[in-house]
Amino acid sequence: MASTKPQPLKILYAVHPSLDTLDLTGPFEILSQATHPSSSSPAKVFANIITAVSEFTTTGQKLTIKRNIPISEAHANLADFDILVIPGGGSQGVLQGKTEPLDLIKAFVALPKKQDGSIRTLMSVCTGSLFLAEAGVLDGKTATTHPNYYGQLREMVAGNGMTKVVEDRFVANKTDEGRGLRIVTAGGVSSGIDAALWLIGDVAGKESMEKVAHIVQHAYRGGVVL
Repeated sequence: MASTKPQPLKILYAVHPSLDTLDLTGPFEILSQATHPSSSSPAKVFANIITAVSEFTTTGQKLTIKRNIPISEAHANLADFDILVIPGGGSQGVLQGKTEPLDLIKAFVALPKKQDGSIRTLMSVCTGSLFLAEAGVLDGKTATTHPNYYGQLREMVAGNGMTKVVEDRFVANKTDEGRGLRIVTAGGVSSGIDAALWLIGDVAGKESMEKVAHIVQHAYRGGVVL
């Protein structure tokens, strides 16, 4: 009897004006390459979808990206997604204006636990962790960010007294079993590649992670896994 291909986990990337290109394209490329090693034929581990307020978003490096779905549709169907990725880059506009993806982050964290027992993952890259801090979802967590912003992140979480900021490639927190949610924060820019590789290993196994690292010719550097 032929085995059924595993269904890919749905990843939602929430882009915003002035994001850094590699914050998005690094994890996007890595996660796009992942396949289940035990499948009789190649089966993708993840399916990537980009959302944004505007149809087109220009990165800080002047690359224009077209969204797959508008932010309103992302909100309406948020429960269908397994992973929400928040790239960083120019963060002051979002922080000062209290604009998206802040509400999307809050809504994702507020989703009820999945009935099938599987977990959701919220992952930020670079200064994306500042958005998580602003959204108030890092309370009681350990987090990292771009080295130039360690101080700002510490200031943003100082009020709750329960968030620990560390200087590392990435931090994967323990799963909150009550909500079925784990939070992963990656450091500056290329650290998102390492966090994405770790995520592949966690979801699909070491063999799949090593295969992707070989394909993209990247020497994986680990982070803090709690």
